[in-house]
Amino acid sequence: MFFLIQFLILVVLFSAQTTFLENFSIAGVTPDLALIFVVYCGIHFKGSRGIAMGFTVGLVQDCLSGGLLGVNTLSKSLISFFFSTLKDKIMVEGLLPIFLFIITASLLDGIIFYLVLVTLFKGEVPGSFLFSSLPMYAIYNGCVGPILFYILDSNRKWVSRKFPNPYLRQS
Repeated sequence: MFFLIQFLILVVLFSAQTTFLENFSIAGVTPDLALIFVVYCGIHFKGSRGIAMGFTVGLVQDCLSGGLLGVNTLSKSLISFFFSTLKDKIMVEGLLPIFLFIITASLLDGIIFYLVLVTLFKGEVPGSFLFSSLPMYAIYNGCVGPILFYILDSNRKWVSRKFPNPYLRQS
């Protein structure tokens, strides 16, 4: 049941990201709900399940994007590994820590994309990507992140009450 609920959450997030959020772009930048979900999973899932969810989300996003295959898988896996490793050493309650973690994850995601594109594919990326689009992307994700975290937390608590499972970290 747990995996079915996670699958439904992914379907809703990807559907919203590809259709609905295009209307809320600021300077051509939309929030990355998949990235926020990966950070959430890395922090709240037990053991390596957050890393597995990061890999799965990245792979699905690569398949749906039609862009560079493997970049999202790499970045989402690394980000979920980072937060899965540090989840016992950091405090993730409150708006400010979530805001800062999402900004950090967004910057890491953008830098991984930039490095892969420039080094492996010898592509050219405009300078505006690093100095205007990436900070805007990070701040936009940071503002949307706490809202999505609240929704996912409410969902996690409801699921834990209705269907107890060993896959979520008890907080």
